[in-house]
Amino acid sequence: MDKEHYHKEISEIDVPESEIFHAIDKGITRGRIEKRARRNSKIKLSGTIAAGAATFFLAAGFVFAPVSYALSTVPLLGSVYEKAGLQIGHELMESDLVTQINKTATSNGIDITITSAYYDGNIIGVTFQAKGEKISLENMGGNRGPEAGYSFHLFDGKEQNQWSSTMKELTETEDGYIASMEFYNAEADLPASYSLPLTFTSITGVKGKWNFDIPVEQIPPETIYTDAKSQLAGKGYSLTMQSVVKGEATTTLNYETTLPLEGEKDEIRIHVVDNNGNRLSKFHPNLLTTEADGASVSKEYQELFSDKISEDASSLTIQPEIVKNDTMQVGAMNQPTPFTVESNRFDYAVKVTNMEQNGEQITVDYTIQHTDTSKIRKDIIQNFADFIQLIKSDNVRRDEKGELDRQKMLEHEIRSDQATLLDENSLHFQSIYTLDNPAEFNFKDYSLLVPFATLSANEKPIKMEPIKVNLK
Repeated sequence: MDKEHYHKEISEIDVPESEIFHAIDKGITRGRIEKRARRNSKIKLSGTIAAGAATFFLAAGFVFAPVSYALSTVPLLGSVYEKAGLQIGHELMESDLVTQINKTATSNGIDITITSAYYDGNIIGVTFQAKGEKISLENMGGNRGPEAGYSFHLFDGKEQNQWSSTMKELTETEDGYIASMEFYNAEADLPASYSLPLTFTSITGVKGKWNFDIPVEQIPPETIYTDAKSQLAGKGYSLTMQSVVKGEATTTLNYETTLPLEGEKDEIRIHVVDNNGNRLSKFHPNLLTTEADGASVSKEYQELFSDKISEDASSLTIQPEIVKNDTMQVGAMNQPTPFTVESNRFDYAVKVTNMEQNGEQITVDYTIQHTDTSKIRKDIIQNFADFIQLIKSDNVRRDEKGELDRQKMLEHEIRSDQATLLDENSLHFQSIYTLDNPAEFNFKDYSLLVPFATLSANEKPIKMEPIKVNLK
């Protein structure tokens, strides 16, 4: 697909911003709800893959012995990594740590050939070539296929939910089309020798079934164990490093965080730099376990970085930062104005100065208080105002811990049609809501939902003491 044509088509689409932001709000809420449901007891997330799952789906696949070789002598693979390679695969190719594979599956007149694979840390990478008269990027208009030009699934499609994937789009060469893919699963206890079940289901809009069982050998990593710790004195926050796993093109850090119960939704993020000043690029943090004991919450993480540690590096410095998360607050409208809705963790507040009904429209005037506009962008403040929502008080739901149960409230929330900034200096906004049954409306029966987390997400993180891990 021509990229300029693609972006031109995208730019001409009439985007319904209101619906998009509402969908984003729902998605964020559901995500937080799903995470919250796992915090009451220790949760072991096991992604260990049963051998039977692979055997069932791959009866028609291929089993073979891969051969290692110097990729620089193979023009096709050199072309793949030059034109369609991913960073990790390119790094391994230069070190001759990619395995050559040459197995082909045919469906609907198209041949797909797996040309190489690699397995570093928990990353499995695959490159492939596709040939056939039916293949054409020009035929991908409309809804004929994804932007990458192909689609696939792992196992029977269900196990795939545990895996993250990165797809490079198809690239045309003199000898067919090429692309590369990477798969990551921190939750799976993968063996050193492994076969990845992969099935392509379409290519440039042409449907078919191309089955593969791709054998890979993990490049042996080096593991450095440590118990180095950082904590925020008297606040209940700590981070303990457990191990550093040095791959040939990746680095994995295993660590545990402890949070006070009141801050169980907070995060401790890390930045990693070696003693030469080289910073590791973040790739994928993964929560493995959560345990609550009534006073604190402990979480075990495995975080993958898409960089290898330099051979001449003697130590790593891990900088933990606490990102505090605020919660949505409810402001009952059965009170005279002015009244204030306050954040329970920050100084933020919304002061409601006037409320009026005009037919089917409800107009609410308010000022956003204690917000540093030099640190929080205007669009963030506007987004905060856009998502101050109206709800009938009888539909406000809380869980057994007294927290708002957004999953049960979403369908009852009324988002403003318009949140207008009236005075930039005082952050005076006016939100207008449209009612389905205006004759039945009464202010005393309704509340405002104020999403303070939108503002707190932009607060400056709290730095903890850095941790040093010696590598040699």
